[in-house]
Amino acid sequence: MDLVEFADIKALLSLDGDCFADYPALETIADSVSAAIEVYLGRALELMERTEQFSVPDPTRLIPLDGLPVASVSSVTLTTNEGSSSTTTEYAIANFGIQLLSLFSGGVVTVVYTGGLSTVPEWLKRAALMQTAYEFQNKDHIGADYVSIEGGSVGRPALSLLSEVQRMLNPYRHPGIVFWQ
Repeated sequence: MDLVEFADIKALLSLDGDCFADYPALETIADSVSAAIEVYLGRALELMERTEQFSVPDPTRLIPLDGLPVASVSSVTLTTNEGSSSTTTEYAIANFGIQLLSLFSGGVVTVVYTGGLSTVPEWLKRAALMQTAYEFQNKDHIGADYVSIEGGSVGRPALSLLSEVQRMLNPYRHPGIVFWQ
């Protein structure tokens, strides 16, 4: 999923080229920012079919999934530690993944589902655009805490998502990110 459109970054940075291919570093940075945002959100953003397995050592009903929001579930298979498997239809789609209608423990839950975003929302476009522009403008000093300039030096934030970008993304982090960490 491309979070930054070239036309937007071109307008913001007053670039002369016509596409990302004209700026290989920019294309690499845009891809890197997309990956960093997914990691920060604790979510896989692109809408697609996924298969995830979740180990369940203790009794639970909560099965967190990466591709949020969950659009549909094809199957939920419960496999006990003894090796017996069964498919269940006793679950509900929830904001964090799925919720089993009865407790399960001592095994693995395998969920085949479709989840993620069908379009890039404006809040995500803005956050990715800000981070991409910042990293591209500072690409010659990646990882530097201070940069010497004419007349002194400039302090820079640590190599991570900008504070403002994190603030914009916080409401959209995976609902279980604190609970399961």
